[in-house]
Amino acid sequence: MLTTDGRAARGPLLALLGVAGAVGSFGVVLAGASVGSIPRPHSYRWWLHLGGLSHDRGYLVLYAALGVLTLSWIGVGVVARAGELTVRRAWALLALWATPLFVGAPLFSRDVYSYVAGGVLARRGYNPYVASPHHLAGGPLYASIAQVWRHSPSPYGPLFELASRVTAMAAGHSLMVQVIAFRALELIGVATLMVVLPRLARHFGADPGVALWLGVLSPLGLMSAVSSAHNDTLMLALMAVGLLFATGRHRASAAAFFALAATFKLPALAGLLVLYAVPWRGADVRIRLRLAGEAVVVTVAVFVGATGLAGYGWRWLSPSALTIPTELHVLITPVVAVGVLVASSVHALGDHAPTRSVVTLIQHVGEVLALVGIVVVVLRTRADSVVRGLGVILLVVVWLSPTVWPWYFWWGLAALAVTGAQRSTFLALIAGAAMLLVGPGGSPMIAGDGFFVAGPLVILAAVWFLTSGKWRPVLAGVDRVG
Repeated sequence: MLTTDGRAARGPLLALLGVAGAVGSFGVVLAGASVGSIPRPHSYRWWLHLGGLSHDRGYLVLYAALGVLTLSWIGVGVVARAGELTVRRAWALLALWATPLFVGAPLFSRDVYSYVAGGVLARRGYNPYVASPHHLAGGPLYASIAQVWRHSPSPYGPLFELASRVTAMAAGHSLMVQVIAFRALELIGVATLMVVLPRLARHFGADPGVALWLGVLSPLGLMSAVSSAHNDTLMLALMAVGLLFATGRHRASAAAFFALAATFKLPALAGLLVLYAVPWRGADVRIRLRLAGEAVVVTVAVFVGATGLAGYGWRWLSPSALTIPTELHVLITPVVAVGVLVASSVHALGDHAPTRSVVTLIQHVGEVLALVGIVVVVLRTRADSVVRGLGVILLVVVWLSPTVWPWYFWWGLAALAVTGAQRSTFLALIAGAAMLLVGPGGSPMIAGDGFFVAGPLVILAAVWFLTSGKWRPVLAGVDRVG
């Protein structure tokens, strides 16, 4: 058992790692103002930047600083796995590492500008599920949005659109202030995770410090939640609260929070699958009808309430809205890399099938495989593996999704961080390196002929994973440690 003296002895080391990480975070921010997801046109300077930094030097400084931050995080992980990272110290590390990112230019994603645009559209009386950012053509906000999303309505849920409208109204007309305001909105989710994850970890006998180290303090968590202000943060926070209710056997309340999370992003509905899987199994027809009724009534009630409160109608659940996130074929997506590789191979054999058609077919295959994987996990979920089952389902959905972005991996990591899987080296690798799949400006790092490398690697990894039986302990594991 750890002693108070033992923990105190780690204090200076954690302080050193905290300062080093803060230096790395500050360096990332300074360089990011030149090569990050900065507002456009480039003459629209972020208030915190290094003058005279060339493009190449900017990349060099940014990745060197990111390396310092990542190494500091790894060092903290060593301390955390020794059981010596307290929740209070985790809060201190969050303040040190996140503060520079909070005031700096966005990094690794331009989505926050789309969020701002949705809020501004709503503020001006437009329906964000009908109008696209193109209605805001002209000015730095429109120019800052990723070009592929300028003509797309919002794909997000009604409560997020309502929150976006309120945030945009409070932030005024300065683009930099608007970005900061949306980060402040996501910080509500970060704070919730910082409070709830340790409680979940203690419930399952896991280490609260490791849970926060993996689930919040990682480069993936910091860049996703703070720097690029992704709304996944609020979704995960509500899901975490739902899991907390589930551990207290308040099933209907847990279902309500999963449904609330889905009114930000729909993948949160995966929580309902594992929540009702255990009581459903072995129950008679009467109990199953009651369980199904409870799930449907709670979810519909939350959806009706959220949709009515936002006042934008039901287009957020229309087929066109649901397919918006899948419109892009990016090579960092495993099934897309395989699809382009297959198309290239078919072309080499003399068949001229359109590459896009082949990729779409492989995407559909991935969706079917994801559905099979979800069914397998749900059928294997037990009372002592509900949270693990949720984390695995979310990772399966991401790996086989038609479009993958690094912050999607955070969904499964946040759940698994409070279970016996929290010490997984594989999960730590994802938390530390997943954001490198995109560049500082938000563009995928695999492009052009990169599928010749990415495609075979995906296939080999899948074959190895299935034939080696590595999936068996994942499904057989339990939430509780020991």
